[in-house]
Amino acid sequence: MLEAIANVKSDVGDMSKYAFLGDGKTQRAAIESLIVIGEASNKIMALDPEIRQSAPSLWQNFNDACDMRIVLTHEYFRVDAAVVWTTIKNNLPLLEAQLFEFVAIVNEASKPTVPEPGK
Repeated sequence: MLEAIANVKSDVGDMSKYAFLGDGKTQRAAIESLIVIGEASNKIMALDPEIRQSAPSLWQNFNDACDMRIVLTHEYFRVDAAVVWTTIKNNLPLLEAQLFEFVAIVNEASKPTVPEPGK
């Protein structure tokens, strides 16, 4: 998921909204990555439903990503490039920050505990 976010950031770069709206190739690349993010979100929610309690904001962002994936994949005629742009600029940075924080927490929790010498 973090790789897909990095791909969107790389594909869009410092492009203006106007340039993005006029660049179908970049739109398609970004949409493909958003689909990957939505699918990964769906799998994570299915594998670890406890995230809903432990990280409700992250859960909501996963849910939103799943909803967007459904539209991008199955209702492609409804895709609005301006909504895709807003998602990229407003939602992805927050999701990325939440994912880094979540990964750090999971990594810390999964570290093996080393017994103190002499105990």
